[in-house]
Amino acid sequence: MRVILASVLFTLYFAVPCLAQRACGTDTYVQALKQRYIGFEQQQQQAEQAVQQALQQKQQNGHYLRQAAVVIPVVFHVVHSSPAQNISDEQILSQLEILNADFRRKNKDAANTPSYFAPFATDTEIEFCLATTDPNGAPTTGITRTLTSRSSFSDVADDVKFTSRGGIDAWDRTQYLNIWVCSLSNYIIGYATPPGAPAAIDGVVLDFTTVGAPPFNRFNSPFNLGRTATHEVGHWLGLRHIWGGGATCQDSDNIADTPNQLAENVGCPSGMVSSCTDAPFGDMYQNYMDYTDDACMNLFTQGQGAYMRAVLGTSRDAITRSLACAYALRAEFTTAVANDTLIAAGSTVKFSDASVGVKPISYFWEFEGGVPATSTLQNPTVTYPQPGKYDVKLTIANDKLSNTQVKEAYIHTTVSDLVVYPNPASRFVVIEQPARVLVRQVELVNQLGQVIYVAEARDRLLRFDISSMPAGVYFLRITSTNGTVINKISVVK
Repeated sequence: MRVILASVLFTLYFAVPCLAQRACGTDTYVQALKQRYIGFEQQQQQAEQAVQQALQQKQQNGHYLRQAAVVIPVVFHVVHSSPAQNISDEQILSQLEILNADFRRKNKDAANTPSYFAPFATDTEIEFCLATTDPNGAPTTGITRTLTSRSSFSDVADDVKFTSRGGIDAWDRTQYLNIWVCSLSNYIIGYATPPGAPAAIDGVVLDFTTVGAPPFNRFNSPFNLGRTATHEVGHWLGLRHIWGGGATCQDSDNIADTPNQLAENVGCPSGMVSSCTDAPFGDMYQNYMDYTDDACMNLFTQGQGAYMRAVLGTSRDAITRSLACAYALRAEFTTAVANDTLIAAGSTVKFSDASVGVKPISYFWEFEGGVPATSTLQNPTVTYPQPGKYDVKLTIANDKLSNTQVKEAYIHTTVSDLVVYPNPASRFVVIEQPARVLVRQVELVNQLGQVIYVAEARDRLLRFDISSMPAGVYFLRITSTNGTVINKISVVK
């Protein structure tokens, strides 16, 4: 019986493909995304531009400004078809510790950084926490487990991220870093989406054999110390492979303090390895964004840290305000229809609760100028009968906490039709345009048909000074998105 049990344990924990070198699927995966999602490449470029602008703004006297640590809530989605793939909570907690140690440069092997690279190494001031609140506000361990009929998943197909394809759907990427753990095919051990990726697929995917470190990770592999997650989260935060895009010394990873190198390093080199003559200390094969074994990786550079922080200040800014790791709630709301904050008098607006954190048990809305004036529904509908700009206030609460959000002048109710007043006028003429109508040009014409005044509309309320005009009858020719209308006005003195 003991022999059989030992055999089962050997099969369970050690019978996995032995990889000779790291195989990150991010580069080929990103190329597939460009083909699959129209607009993704543009979104990626915009995210990169925003990062570069942020870096320029945050440089002062040649040094990057320091800030408080950013904490990113994480959910691990374990998708498994066998006991071996259904890794333990302890293995996942081990991975979380490794991420925090590596990104804060508290890793025990930081001392292995060569003295000539040590001045470049940095604490990125990025931390990770296991989510305690799920997207519905209910308690969670931060770990989901999904039994699948799929023996493995492909990086290019991305099926692990969809319940309908044998995986599990992503949680809200503005509140969580989604990390899927599964069996990956074709010897790929991890891949990640860069900034700008579609929300439904955003996150990191890890092969189950790479998660955490011994004694909890029992897989015999050069990638069993948790550095695959460090590498892929680096991609998720915008970092490229340290050697750039191809086997040349002329390309770059766009980080100034990572030396140029010809291509990836594999295994566990020793001493100084130089593949490009312009790098005085050779290749930085100890960098987490190279392809070396887990045991040889031990640093991010200052430039890489600044870049990742800039990503968290731009395209991934929302996640830095997440409450997913805290027992807290924050009131937030929108309108159910985009841009429904500008309406004509008599229109209705449906409000959508978008609060985050723990689940509230009560809602109390206050609608200035609205009917009804208050509501206890989660998603109420309100009518605004009169023109004006009105505040909206939402208070949410549970048995221990409450929070209030007030948006001043949130609803702008306009007249229901284009209005010109006063008429007759002596000093000023006002043109007020309704919602959904844009006045483009206004011409003042005298009785002889001569245009004596032309104005471009720049606001919803246009005010014309007519105090210097002689008394008489004039015509306002108003061109808008609804066509052209002519209003007769009388100027009196």
